[in-house]
Amino acid sequence: MVSDGTTASENDIQGLSGDLIRQVDDDQPAPLAYAYRCFLEQAGAGAGRFLQGCDVFHPDVLGLRRAADELLAGTGLSLTGEDRVILMHQGVQFDFLRGGGEDPEVWSYGEDDTAPTLSHARFTDWLLANVQEQTHAWAHLAYWPKMP
Repeated sequence: MVSDGTTASENDIQGLSGDLIRQVDDDQPAPLAYAYRCFLEQAGAGAGRFLQGCDVFHPDVLGLRRAADELLAGTGLSLTGEDRVILMHQGVQFDFLRGGGEDPEVWSYGEDDTAPTLSHARFTDWLLANVQEQTHAWAHLAYWPKMP
């Protein structure tokens, strides 16, 4: 669905090898959920314009837990050992997986928030919502009609 030719082409979607997935796994204390591992296998190295401007693909995803901990410093909030940060935007907002299971919840936190909030019941719901939002946005942003 993201390979619509505008957001990404088939050639733009790059998965990660087993060694690189292990590197992502080892970077944070929480184990990789099955659904997130599948995402990394299929598109963990990039997907064209999809989520452009966010740290979500390898190697940018490495170190996100430390960056999230720094953002939370001084707030009285902290991540648990079962939380895995999967996206950071501009160093002021991040999304993270919370809980166990194959397809865990996705929570979000921004620097002006008083606490993290549940954004999606499952990672696959979060991914689908982002694909739909991004493909819709890029279709409108990238289309420039020819002048007569």
